[in-house]
Amino acid sequence: MNLSFAGCGFLGVYHVGAAVCFRTHAPHLLRGKITGASAGALTAVCLLCDLSIAELTSAYFHLVNGANPYTFGLFNPLFDLQKCIKEGLQKFLPEDAHERCTGKLHISLTRVYDGKNVIVSQYNSRDELINALLCACFIPMISGVLPPRFYGVRYMDSGFSDNLPTLDEHTVTVSPFCGESDICPRDDSWKMFHLNWTNTSIEISKKNFSRFRGMFFAPEQDVMMKMCQSGFDDALCFLQRNILINCERCLTISYANDDNFMSQHTEDDPECEKCIEKRNEAKEGFMPESVLNVFETNFRMLSQKSYLLSSCTPENLWKNLQRLSPWFIA
Repeated sequence: MNLSFAGCGFLGVYHVGAAVCFRTHAPHLLRGKITGASAGALTAVCLLCDLSIAELTSAYFHLVNGANPYTFGLFNPLFDLQKCIKEGLQKFLPEDAHERCTGKLHISLTRVYDGKNVIVSQYNSRDELINALLCACFIPMISGVLPPRFYGVRYMDSGFSDNLPTLDEHTVTVSPFCGESDICPRDDSWKMFHLNWTNTSIEISKKNFSRFRGMFFAPEQDVMMKMCQSGFDDALCFLQRNILINCERCLTISYANDDNFMSQHTEDDPECEKCIEKRNEAKEGFMPESVLNVFETNFRMLSQKSYLLSSCTPENLWKNLQRLSPWFIA
């Protein structure tokens, strides 16, 4: 089984929740290939480089914390999106990241000169891997004017060609938009009209319009937490529905018999007590404490930044000057 994460900007917090679920309840799924577009590619590289759950969550907040202090976020010309992403990758990726990802991480890119989609999976060095990810996240006029190069060719965000790549018929797709992806939110709506945006199924609904805005502007703190929990819950439902939460013994037998996890369904021992116990424990759906701690820490930082920014209004500055004026007169 292969995994595919859609490009989605700041909605990548949904991917964080899904990735935490995979890491917690079905780590065997991460042994296959993982593909992604834009923010989805960033999630994929974090999983393949075996970052801890706390590091995975912190990597997302590195981008949020970088953009939030600026008015209009990504659209503020003073905010350097490419620099922020590059700093985060250099901080979190291990030195052998390119060795871990070669042949396993498939990044979706859009070739600039003809607009064709290209999937890359070979990286000769850590810097080349970072360059490929920077290409995958380059949005013209927001990230800059001139797209970066990978192997001498200029590429940009895959949202212009294939925003949810699939490697084969066994690829499990993950998207923060309600639609027809394998793992996605399930909204209570008519489900009559769908938009296919570069291979990403998006239902025409009020909630999806709100999510689309969240791609470019970081959601409120409570919305981010709910979206992360939603990614965790939706991924967990998928794992339960397809009987993909198994004990080590059954996984070992399945590996020996068949590489296709989607067709295994623990045929070797359907009444395995350890498998049943693991599935019952997973039903509680609790987010790991380490993730909640990262959210709490970063929410505190965001609140402090918001307070400092709100205190810098002309009215507050004038009041502060008035309070200080007696000292200057004296």
